[in-house]
Amino acid sequence: MSTTFQSALEALYGLERRKDKLGLDGTRALLGALGDPQNRFSAVHVAGTNGKGSVCALVERVLREAGYRSALFTSPHLVDFRERIRVRGRWAERSRLERRLAEIQELPVGRDRTFFEIATALAFDDFASRRAEIAVVEVGLGGRLDCTNVVVPVVTAITSIGLDHTEILGDTLEKIAAEKAGIAKPGVPMVTQIADRGARRVVEAHLARQPAPLLAVNRIWTHFKQVRGRGARWSELDATPWSPRLRLRPSPSFLLENVATAVEVLAALHIRGWKIPAAALKRGLERARWPGRFEACPREPRLWWDGAHNTEAMQGLVGQWLEHHEEAPEVVVLALSRDKDGATILQVLRRAFPEARLVVTRTANTRAAEVELLRGLAAVTGFVVHTAPDIPSALTGALATSAPRGRVLLTGSLFAVGEAMAALGGAPGERM
Repeated sequence: MSTTFQSALEALYGLERRKDKLGLDGTRALLGALGDPQNRFSAVHVAGTNGKGSVCALVERVLREAGYRSALFTSPHLVDFRERIRVRGRWAERSRLERRLAEIQELPVGRDRTFFEIATALAFDDFASRRAEIAVVEVGLGGRLDCTNVVVPVVTAITSIGLDHTEILGDTLEKIAAEKAGIAKPGVPMVTQIADRGARRVVEAHLARQPAPLLAVNRIWTHFKQVRGRGARWSELDATPWSPRLRLRPSPSFLLENVATAVEVLAALHIRGWKIPAAALKRGLERARWPGRFEACPREPRLWWDGAHNTEAMQGLVGQWLEHHEEAPEVVVLALSRDKDGATILQVLRRAFPEARLVVTRTANTRAAEVELLRGLAAVTGFVVHTAPDIPSALTGALATSAPRGRVLLTGSLFAVGEAMAALGGAPGERM
């Protein structure tokens, strides 16, 4: 990425976090000036607190395997901005993005736009230029006022609901659910894995006013089962529109509930005329990758990372670790953003890994929590706490002081994972 393009993007960072910057008018005006590219492809629109990126990656890969010219828009990126914008797995072309960003900023409606408005416009403009048939679009923040909520979806989805970004979305699950339910469109089926009854009732009431059908993931989730045989482990799904039994080996980056959500979304697409052969479903679910989620660093297999950044995600990460590793991590390296519930997240880690050493650090992101704040919160839990000024030094020290076979876990922020990838390798390439 050129220095000019990177500088132009960095100048826009942070504006999207203010309540008064949320809304669709600016995005619609900007896209209108670009010829309304969002109207030139179909879309699957996915909101949620945790799991939405995984569901998006799974759905897009299956559509790609089915032969469609599929696109994917997600956030945040780990190392390179172009990771956010893919068609058939390929990044957007750098020179075109640079040119279009410069043109956008010269437009009267392009001035004073936020980072997410610009990113969304660049993505949709790129999808249209590369003739995408269907785009899988991840909501950035909330749903109702998120700038992605201008797409014309054929299916919508809400993954889990949790207390995150409460300063913007509200301080109860019901308030957060109401914001996320705002992506619903009349007559468009919505898939949801929401478990909380109060939050689910809010979504149901919103859909009744649309009206739009609600497809519960429980219909498919209850048919998943874990099977072991001859030393191997796999998942079987015995209720899909494609076949009576589907045997999968999903990547450990994906919880089965997210696989179930993706399958339900794909089933809804299949019913609405998007032909998805059973073989494409199986290939796509097994080949999908969502970088930065519960995976080992390719250059240093003792180092594992996961971008879990709130309490619910951290509980999921702990569950995955205990399922896939016989021993706890010897060292946990933690970096959080200021708006996260650090005290509760640290309690989750302490209960799961009481013998682990903890290294608290920070990312270069302007929203990063300060090291001394994290040190104070960690000390209350009983952790043996060490500090490091940045991600590379934290990882270097953790690996140097752990046993030859001792594992190190980096978590708390996708920004942290991205900085680790930049230092040690493992970033998603231009084709995924």
